[in-house]
Formats: sequence, structure tokens, C-alpha cells
Amino acid sequence: MPSVRPIGKRMATFYLTLRVVPTLKNPDFNDVAGASALCWIYTDNPQSALARASFKVRQYEWDVVEVQDPPTETTQNDFMEKDIGLEQYKHAQENGIAIVFAAWARDGKSSYGPVKLKRLDDFDLALYLSESKKLKQKGHCLHYDAGSRCSQVIDAHSIQRNGALSLIADNGHVYAISRNFQDLKRGRGGVTYTKQGINTVSTFRGFCEKHDIELFAPIDAASLIPTQQQTLLYAYRALCRELFVKENASRLLKKQAEKSRGQAALYKLLDSMREGTDCGLRNLLSQKRRYDESLSAGSFSDIKSVVFCTHQKPSLVFSGLFYPDFDFLGRQLQDLSDHSTALDLLTFSFAPMDDGWGIVFAWHSQSSGACVPFMKSLATRIYEDGKPEDHLFRLVISNCENMAVRPQWWESLPEQVRIAIKNAASYGADLFAPIRPDYLAQGLYGVSSWKFENVISDME
Repeated sequence: MPSVRPIGKRMATFYLTLRVVPTLKNPDFNDVAGASALCWIYTDNPQSALARASFKVRQYEWDVVEVQDPPTETTQNDFMEKDIGLEQYKHAQENGIAIVFAAWARDGKSSYGPVKLKRLDDFDLALYLSESKKLKQKGHCLHYDAGSRCSQVIDAHSIQRNGALSLIADNGHVYAISRNFQDLKRGRGGVTYTKQGINTVSTFRGFCEKHDIELFAPIDAASLIPTQQQTLLYAYRALCRELFVKENASRLLKKQAEKSRGQAALYKLLDSMREGTDCGLRNLLSQKRRYDESLSAGSFSDIKSVVFCTHQKPSLVFSGLFYPDFDFLGRQLQDLSDHSTALDLLTFSFAPMDDGWGIVFAWHSQSSGACVPFMKSLATRIYEDGKPEDHLFRLVISNCENMAVRPQWWESLPEQVRIAIKNAASYGADLFAPIRPDYLAQGLYGVSSWKFENVISDME
């Protein structure tokens, strides 16, 4: 069985207590002087547990005065003789979080609790997903020469249907990350893979039919060689898909934040998410302008690439991008929290070749500041342990939600390996979990079964 060591994402239920006082908006403000908030949080580290509990408590309209008992990892046995504790432990296991309050009265004569109090506001995930789906059905052509004639916007594949998805499909189906509300709920907000048809996986309404066919013919109708034009087009497709996603996310978060303006904690979180999304959107638009200039001029020399090649059958296909924050040695390359700085962008894509397939890493030369040292750190790790497949698989799983998995391969994996992959894929989705500098340095060893025979690079 492969050694998974799932990137530090061993999930557990943490228990902690906070001393809190009611805010003026709290309906019990006139009667309650304070309370102890007893919290059960299902997550992978105590820092995330404390941050998540503090945020949720504020949603109940309580201010946190102090941490009475810091987050401690627990098991069901710790609450076997405590009815309320056992109930809440199980609730956290199913829903990710449970909170009850033991409150005391202002008159000093009566007490409240422990009772579970109704939260005054909450994020309506079902509504969010519904509105997100509606936005996804709208679209516009992102071609560099798009105009009013681009009226027939289609469901364009960001991962090739023929030559990529068809290579791994079983009766026209693959496993992909679910956007279904019930699946998200069952997964406690984490990643869940479900069987889906290849006609809908990876699609986005970002191109008209004419431009989609004409622009991407060099990669859709031909195997990767690679040429500079091909590597640019793989990068451009990933960039446009992410731009489409970010534009919709920005609109939706702005709308949700406005709806929650009277709900302080939720509004603050949504507004912060919107600000981060808008920062990413600005950077994507800046990056796209560079690619647009190269495409319109028919000049591709500004695009740099590294391609890892294999003769094996693929187990998953993907198209993604990210701003390299930490490299494979744990060194920081960019501060993603600095919204005043332009960020360097790296794309990575599955690409079919005549005798196998490759992973195409591509970036614009103006992003070399972070991308070149990032790729060099990967080379260093490969030189040290000779295992490019582990590092590449870990990178793809940790940084790409736009991928599809071969059903036979997925179903053959032991359950604990599938859980490790889901946990790694959920990395970065937890807004309350700190980013670990070593998230690319370890975990998921021996899972991929990949084997790369050679590397093609024009990196300086």
C-alpha cells in the first residue's frame, strides 16, 4: 500500500472553550452578562480550530474576551459520560462545528445553559451555489479579438474532451470535484469526487464557437510537440477559464456581502473574500493582457515552459494555475496577502503527446521572478530523491480543482489513500487554516504511479 502521509491534513475534532460577552445586537443582552462558549471543531490543526470557533461565536453576536481552554484534540471516548458533549462531538463530526453556551445572568441569581443558541445569521451555502450556477450559464467570449460578432458563446472545454477526458473516461464518465450542495455538506465543506459525464466536466462559457475552434486548433487537433505556440495556448486556456471563474466569484461575493451588511462577522468575512478575489482578478486581467499581446502579434517567444513527459496511460487530466507562494524547499517566493503587488503566475496543464502525455508548466517571461526559482526548487528536490512523480502529483492535487480522474484508478485506491487525496485537494479551501510553507514538500508518496522519462525545457 502506498505511503500517503497526507500533507499534514490529518483531520480531528478539537475541543476548546471561550469566555464571551453579548454584543448590543444579541437578543439576550439585557439578561445575560457573559458565557462560556463550548466549541467542537473538526479540522486539521488547532490554529484553524480557534479561528473558526472565534468567527462562529461572533456570528452569534458574542465578543470573545479570552480563551479559557485552548484547542485540544479529542476522541469520542472523551465524552462518553457526558450527554451534551457526546451529542456535540457527533454533530461536529457530521457538520464540521458545534457550539453550546453556558451563560450567567446579569442579576447574578440565575444562569443559562449549557444550551445551543440559534445563530442570528449564517452563510446560505445552498443559495450561494444556486446563484453561482446561474452565473456560470452566462458568459462572453474572452478571445483577444472578441467583439459583438461573438454572440454564440458555447460550453468550451478547459480540458480537451477528445484526447484528454476521453483517454480516462469509463463509458463517458470520470470522477471530478462535485459542486452539489449535498455533496459539500456530506464532505463538511471539503472536496468530494463524484462520477460525472465528460460533456459537462471542465466546461466554461468563455469563448464563442468560432474563436474556440480556431484559436485552440494547434493543441486540440495536434499532439504536443511542444512548440512555443502550443505552450502559450495551454497557458491561455487555463488563464481564461480561471478569469471566467474569478469574474463570477467577484460578482457573487459582492452581492452576498451587500445582503449581509447588517451582520458584522459574516459581512467582514465575505468582504475580505471579495477583496482577495478582486486582487486575484486584477492580476489575472494583467496577465491576460500580456498573453493577448503575444497572440495578436503572433509572437510566442515571451512564453517559457518546462514539460515532463511520460509514455504511461494517464490516471487524471487537469488544467490549472496558481501564484507560487512557497517553493518545494519551503522558501517564500511571493506574499499573496500583499494586494498592492503584481503577482507572478504559473500554469500547468495535461497535454496528450504522440506516445504518451506530458505536464506543461508555462509562464510569461514577466513572471519569471517567481516561476524560475519555483521550477529550480522542483529540480533540486528531484535531484535529491529522484522522485519527480511524487512532487508533481502533490502539486497538481494541492493546486488544481479543475481536473478529472480515471474511474478504474480511483476505485482501485484504498479508502485511506482517497481520503488523503481529498484532504490535499482541500488545501487552501479552509479560510481559517494558516498556509504552511512546506505544503509542497511532503505527502502523497507513491500514490500516483506516474513515471516520467524525460524533460523538455526552454527555461533560462
